[in-house]
Amino acid sequence: MVSLVQKRDWIAQKNYILLTVMFVAFPVMSHAGGLGIAAIVALSGLLGVIGFWPNQLRQFLITVPAAFWAIIALLTWGAISVLWSPYQTSDTLNNAIKILFGMPVYLGCAAMICAQNKYTRNILPWLFIAALVGSVAAVLTDLMTNYSLTLFLDPLAEGESTSSRQADMIQNISHAVSVLVLLIVPASIFLWQKGSIGKLLAILLIGVIGFCTHKANASAAQVGLLAALVFMGLANLNAKLALRGAFLMAGASLLFAPILAFLSGKSSADMRAKLPFSWEERVFNWEVLFQKILEHPIIGHGFDAVRTFNDTHTIRGFEGRALVSLHPHNAGLHLWVEVGFIGVILACLALYLGTQKLTGDGGLSKQRMVAAAGFCAATTVMANLSYGVWQDWWWASIIFAAATISFIRKLT
Repeated sequence: MVSLVQKRDWIAQKNYILLTVMFVAFPVMSHAGGLGIAAIVALSGLLGVIGFWPNQLRQFLITVPAAFWAIIALLTWGAISVLWSPYQTSDTLNNAIKILFGMPVYLGCAAMICAQNKYTRNILPWLFIAALVGSVAAVLTDLMTNYSLTLFLDPLAEGESTSSRQADMIQNISHAVSVLVLLIVPASIFLWQKGSIGKLLAILLIGVIGFCTHKANASAAQVGLLAALVFMGLANLNAKLALRGAFLMAGASLLFAPILAFLSGKSSADMRAKLPFSWEERVFNWEVLFQKILEHPIIGHGFDAVRTFNDTHTIRGFEGRALVSLHPHNAGLHLWVEVGFIGVILACLALYLGTQKLTGDGGLSKQRMVAAAGFCAATTVMANLSYGVWQDWWWASIIFAAATISFIRKLT
């Protein structure tokens, strides 16, 4: 009979191989607009379960932090809101169900990363750094050579022009750059602990990623990177206070999002004209959403309802532009519009419970708190300026990047 120790060794080796393959494949998967990240994180999480008995999984679930259950409650409420959503789909596996069942799998991958034994942990962090460097090189290559790498990996179809693919390639690179911003936070702290060469490499990577955000015209990623650096600096002075402040900022951005929408409607035409085009569109989006929130403030319009807001307008000479695009480019407004005050409270509860867990007794070390504060700040900024709240690649990227904070050593 196989002993418990032998069984655990087999599971650890299996998971180590899974993570090795994942890190090697990561530069390609993250470059595909970040869309491949959800697939590779989910697959790793599913395969990571192999070898565990049901009673072991039940014991694991008992020890899961309360914040996890608050997130599941939010996603369950989102799935229930499909019942009154005006958005209808014939797919049995709709977006709400995908993200509800995808979340535990993504978190399973994160648990697998955090649970690696000391031997593999000495190797896996460097594989992670190599994956990040590979991702940076891929993004930089495309930005400097007019998407030559993307076109090499995914050639144009016969008769297809580069211009017809341009918008998708720009969007994909923007996604990939946002992933780099998330990853550089734990990576830079990890490297900083490795002496002068590590510090130099950390500064170099931050600089190159900053250049990528500029070259890709990814303004949200630029602000996100800046926010990360500011909060990491503050956390160096008072780690616990900075981390709590970052989570407080995240919660406030959700709870008080309608104020942003209200103020958007009060902005003058002159002020809007001074904004970059994409930001002016955001202001118009947010103004419209304020009225939508007032229609159903408690339960919201239902999951994916914003997809049905099809009114258009003309802006800066461009006709037929959506008053509200596929998503509001603001996590708080997205939650308020679709799952209402109930959904927002559940999200804030998850953030509060997460804060208590990370900053309480037995929580993160100072070095990991520094990374977590910067990571939370960057995620909050980008979530409130760019991406839809239900995008699975975005959730998978956040969870994967957060798990790599466990690679940072606890210094005495």
